[in-house]
Amino acid sequence: MHTLVVVMTTDPARSDEVSRHLREDVTAWATRQPGFVSGEWLLSDTQDRGLGLVSFDSAAAATQAAVGPRSGGRDDHRGWNVDTVKVYRRVASA
Repeated sequence: MHTLVVVMTTDPARSDEVSRHLREDVTAWATRQPGFVSGEWLLSDTQDRGLGLVSFDSAAAATQAAVGPRSGGRDDHRGWNVDTVKVYRRVASA
């Protein structure tokens, strides 16, 4: 199992818009990706950081899915921007 970790900067004043984007747009995109297993999207208590944790059944699937968030580019007119995108291999879980 491999997990795609997406770290975002988010605008606290637009947290409703960010939450809607994560709930509707991002989850719909993720579930359509080949090898998708599960996903979680989180916002910090201060609403200024977001985190996406999306698990895939293989490294190849996670790496291919990473192309999406990496290609978004920065847009200061949005309520969110992707800072980093990395793929991690699961070593243990509880």
